[in-house]
Amino acid sequence: MRLRAAAISALLMHLILAAHSAQAAATKQQPAQAAGLRLDTPSGYPVPRFVSLKDAETNCRIGPSFKHPVRFVFKRAGAPVLVVAESVDHWRKVRDSDGDECWAHEATLTAQTHVLTVDETGLQRQPSGAARMSGRLGAGVLARLVKRKDGWLLIDAGKAKGWTAAAAVWGGDPIFPASAGRN
Repeated sequence: MRLRAAAISALLMHLILAAHSAQAAATKQQPAQAAGLRLDTPSGYPVPRFVSLKDAETNCRIGPSFKHPVRFVFKRAGAPVLVVAESVDHWRKVRDSDGDECWAHEATLTAQTHVLTVDETGLQRQPSGAARMSGRLGAGVLARLVKRKDGWLLIDAGKAKGWTAAAAVWGGDPIFPASAGRN
């Protein structure tokens, strides 16, 4: 009898722990899914996510193949673009800061290296809204991304270096990106 009671108790404990683990896993996924973040992509990387253009000229096509015509050519190496979809054959549907979308081959993209200021952007000495200002960047400045910390970015553009809120620049927050144009 004691053995049977111990076995039942152990089984119940196992079921409770399994249910708790499943609930914890679902809770972790809910914010990402609620925000529109996909993790089941061909590359294994989340979508949406920011990447940078690798070259000074990047062809962007109307569809995901070299047979599709070029829609336009990006002419700014390092410029951030938002990956909004992926194909299984190495194409990425990207959105620029103006809201235009097209397809670029993954070989023309690299890990994110820069952000783009949409409006005049203040730079702080520390990653805090209460910190003293260290400078300002005008709209349209391509700034090197140095570091991320708690929703803040340390960026560098020539002699100007400082922290800005991630949501204040294009390339800072893939879920709620700053946008100069239409959405």
